Amino acid sequence: MSTSERDHRDEAILALAAADYRAAGDAYTHAAYGELAGLENHYREALDRDSQGWAGDALAALFLAGVCYRLAGQDQRAHNRAEQGRAVAVDQREHVLEAAVDRGEATAFVADFHALAGDRSAAASAYDRAGELYDDADVPDPAGTTTRPLLQAGTDLLLQLSRPDDVSWDDVHGTGSGALARRLRFRRNRLPELLDGRLEAGRLHPPRGSTEYDADFQCPDCGASDVNYVADAVLCLRCASVIEKR
Repeated sequence: MSTSERDHRDEAILALAAADYRAAGDAYTHAAYGELAGLENHYREALDRDSQGWAGDALAALFLAGVCYRLAGQDQRAHNRAEQGRAVAVDQREHVLEAAVDRGEATAFVADFHALAGDRSAAASAYDRAGELYDDADVPDPAGTTTRPLLQAGTDLLLQLSRPDDVSWDDVHGTGSGALARRLRFRRNRLPELLDGRLEAGRLHPPRGSTEYDADFQCPDCGASDVNYVADAVLCLRCASVIEKR
């Protein structure tokens, strides 16, 4: 199958459902590279000065690849993805992104990758710098700003790491003028904890797509009827097993 016919993010999600973490790490890595080149997902080149932060999905994919490699026992590859993610985030901040709030988010991603690499001190310093950039941005609508592409990618990463705990958007952001500050506090305090939780459990769950409760499906593994429609498949919302591929 040619690359143009593949969706590596969907492949990664299905590999997560099967708990095949090496395959998931490889697929997330390919997804990141394809997204940076504008060949997948939003089809926007990351170095385009009008990109508006579309590199965020690639940064999240590199982080998730690192988590998957950690779960697969391939710590060196996880470290490589952390280094690659930091390099992309710094390049975006210094040479591509123009809005201060986007540069703040790129710095928050730098902190995330330090956390992935196990350097919590460097992560704390980078989160501090991200907060300074958010303050400098002085945006009129902090809650609305969180929907910018780069920031939305950061939120999506947090929400996937939280599964199956199912942290909500409101848990991450809240509303009103303090949304950005609250979001950064949540990320600084909880992302390392969520990462450790996934590693201790030995499981990274697929992201949520569209969900349905008491659906006309039954999971063959756990018997649940709550489902998650994602990656062109029906997954069990409770145990992430594939119920049906479409």
